Order: sequence, then C-alpha cells, then structure tokens
Amino acid sequence: MTPGQSTDQTAACGGDVAAYALGALESGEARSFGRHLDTCVVCRDELACFQEVVDVLPLSANRRRAPDSLRRSVRASVRREARHAARTSRRRRAEALRRPALALGSIVVAVCLAIGVVALTKPHPGATKIYHAQVIGSSGTAQLRVADGAARLVVRDLRPPPRGHIYEVWLVSGRQPPRPTTALFGVNSRGDGDVDVPGGLRGVQRVLVTPEPTGGSNTPTHAPVISARLT
Repeated sequence: MTPGQSTDQTAACGGDVAAYALGALESGEARSFGRHLDTCVVCRDELACFQEVVDVLPLSANRRRAPDSLRRSVRASVRREARHAARTSRRRRAEALRRPALALGSIVVAVCLAIGVVALTKPHPGATKIYHAQVIGSSGTAQLRVADGAARLVVRDLRPPPRGHIYEVWLVSGRQPPRPTTALFGVNSRGDGDVDVPGGLRGVQRVLVTPEPTGGSNTPTHAPVISARLT
C-alpha cells in the first residue's frame, strides 16, 4: 500500500484476515480476499501471524463437522471481532506504511470458538471433513474434501499450470519423500478444477500439488503450489 491510497482501502485491510486464516469465509469471499492478499503486504503479514496459531488447532482434538447453525454463528463472531480489531488498529496508525499489529482479542475469540466447535460437536456418520489447503505463489483457494474414506481436491480461481505441464497430486507420510499419485488435473478458464485423490489417506500428513510435465512425474520437479495439512 502506498501513502497515496485512500483511507477507504486502508479500512478494508485486516477485516477478514482472521476469518480467512480459519477458513471461515464463503468461497466467493475467500477468492476476493485471496486476490487482495496479492497486493497487500500488510494483510499478508497479519495472515502469517494468524496462521501460526491456526496451524496448531488440529492438534487439540479430532476434527468434526459442525452443524450449519453453529458454523454461521462462529463466522459471524469472527467477523465482528475482526472488524472491531481493524477499527482499533486504524486509529493507532499514524502512517500509511505501517507494521502489522496482531489483534489479540480477535485471535483469542476465534481460537476459543474454533476449539469449542471441535470439542463439543458430535460426529455425524458419513459427514464430510474439509481441509482448507494453502495456495502458494498464486491467488485462488483449494479444499481437500474427505468423506467415507474417499478424498477429492477442489480448487477455485487457480492459475493454470505452465504450457506443456499439468497439476499432479502427491501424498506425504512422515519423513518419507512425496509419493506420486495418478491424480492429474488442469483448470478451466475461470481457474476451477477438481480431482479424486486415489488410495487411502491413512498415515498421510500432507497432500501436495505441483506442476509437472504432461503425463506426470515419479518425483516432483517443481515446488508445491498447493499444500493441505491433514494433521
């Protein structure tokens, strides 16, 4: 952000960072905020701070699908706290270029609400677990949806692979090198695509996606553009 940008744009910064880090935004909102992150170093730095806390949430308990009503309540609470934190932060900023300040009140409320969802929600037979993946070096969103032992990767607004390449899905277990899968996919003109992830995910800690030459590779030849943590 430059000193010449309007206060209206400054006001938009930070409002959805906590919700984005928790995967609490709707898909359209997540795509829009992902594009905003491409041009806003302040929000990217704040997201990195939030992500350090969010990454430890799965270690606290087994993930369970929450009822829709509770999920809506969590999203509403996170947005209210994020907006309040953003307004407070703006009042304290005297310069257009500033260092991000972690909104402690917002993250505490978000973490407490998220832990409450994990701890109190009972499992639903056949429920879908959704893992929000990190998109690296590009705009877009990615989710790994697991139901009844079957996994499906869904991407939205993702940059296409380079010419002559295709996206390949890899599985990572422990300290072992990434294992290739037969899951190869591209995206349409809107950057949307999806693919079934073959094989079981027992013992798998991460699911990665890299651009590879058409036909796939036995070992990764590029850095991951998508990373989904399952633990």
